[in-house]
Amino acid sequence: MKNEKQIIIFIALVFTTVFISSFFLLIGGIETAIMGALLIPCLVFSYSFPRWGLLAFLIYLPLGGTITYAVAGAFQAFGRGIIYTGSYSLFHLAKNVFYLPALLGICVSYRIWTKKALKFKPLLITLAFFALTCFLTFFLVNFPQDFANSKDKIILMGLVGLKVWLGYIPLIFCAYYYLNNQKNLLWLNRILVLIISITCILCLIQYLLLVYGICPGNSELPVPSNTSASLRAQCFVGGSLLYNPAKNLIRLPGTFVAPWQWAWFLIASSFISYGATFSEPSRLWKSFGFISIITVLVATLISGQRAALLLVPIIYLLLFLLTQKKNKNFLIKLGIIFILTVIITTQIGLVDERVANFIQRWQYAPPYEFIAKQIQWLTDDRITLFGHGLGKTASAARRLGSIRLVETFPVQLIYEIGILGYLAFLTVVTTLTILTFKAYRSLKTPALRGLGLSLWIFVLFISYNPYYYPLAVDPVAVYYWFVAGMLLKLPVLEQETISIFSRKNS
Repeated sequence: MKNEKQIIIFIALVFTTVFISSFFLLIGGIETAIMGALLIPCLVFSYSFPRWGLLAFLIYLPLGGTITYAVAGAFQAFGRGIIYTGSYSLFHLAKNVFYLPALLGICVSYRIWTKKALKFKPLLITLAFFALTCFLTFFLVNFPQDFANSKDKIILMGLVGLKVWLGYIPLIFCAYYYLNNQKNLLWLNRILVLIISITCILCLIQYLLLVYGICPGNSELPVPSNTSASLRAQCFVGGSLLYNPAKNLIRLPGTFVAPWQWAWFLIASSFISYGATFSEPSRLWKSFGFISIITVLVATLISGQRAALLLVPIIYLLLFLLTQKKNKNFLIKLGIIFILTVIITTQIGLVDERVANFIQRWQYAPPYEFIAKQIQWLTDDRITLFGHGLGKTASAARRLGSIRLVETFPVQLIYEIGILGYLAFLTVVTTLTILTFKAYRSLKTPALRGLGLSLWIFVLFISYNPYYYPLAVDPVAVYYWFVAGMLLKLPVLEQETISIFSRKNS
């Protein structure tokens, strides 16, 4: 009877897969059909094996832009601009094929709400209050605007806004579920280190292809594509790219959709790579960790991103000073890393050029002046209790109606969900910062304590970051909540009878 039921499920799965892939073949071509053929198996796989689904989600995340634009080619040059193919939306949402079924599978199978309700109670209360303010904005602001404005699809924009602000928060509990033992934590760290190294190496290849003229860059493109990041200049991996050596302009996207997402991936990777390397018990994998740190530093120097160029070296130095006060061997290794980084980048003539460009751009447009202007813009009669509507600043909603380009995170929050929503969000991140700090301080194992410190500083930094909006867009919007969940689970993992993190390097 059981075998018959499995055969029926298998036949239904095959039939559904063939039907959906055939439908996608008609509307979007061969690439879309292949994606459709993988859709149902991935949904079933992620739901049936949530841990593997979450792992696939984390692996796909930094490669999604490359799969969408470099592999699938979900855009075409058209005149002075570009047009997206029918498969664009499907590839853009593909990561959710892993995340949402895994989340559903966890909610169905895991009793986190009863086992850990007391521990998570303060966080759950603040999250419920924040979710309430978002829904109040949706029903009290988006709905009336939609009925008054027939041009924009404001209700759909509101749904996009709900996805932006609330969609990845459950990753806190997903991470808590995923890390059921120290072995899972160890392998997760190793996979993240490998992904970081691979993506940074792909970015280096992208840079060399541009330097040696194999990819044409932006020099021959029409205005304004020759001085701003454009998909027309897409090269090897990733999406929108800017490379115009005649004007001393470079903004690499790495494997991501846009350059600034790549910059924040590098910033997040500096915390993750250092913490994973510090806590690694194996000499071999610790060496891979050092390689990942080198690749992050090199990618930071070649990518032309001001935020990453300023923050990544400072982050590594800060983490070293906080975790390695008495470890002379690690100091020697860190020195070797920086020397190798300088040698590599000097050989391709980057250090002086990047530093000079950074200083020039800072003098031309100081970040503090940019933040002040955004705040001034907001205070000009734009502060309301419930905001101007969810999705009104989300780039993902630009096809549904007119949006505002707001590039400072607190201003974006207040503009969309009002001062009440912003205060609710502050209570969430403050509660999360306090809970994760307590989790870090309770750790006794040096390796886990070093990992916990690295991850907690990441949570602290992103929680109160005033510049740009990394918590509203991948990848930081994913890493922040997932890392918080990891931190909350570390004290539980430390209680295992046999600790693999307390062993000497082997």
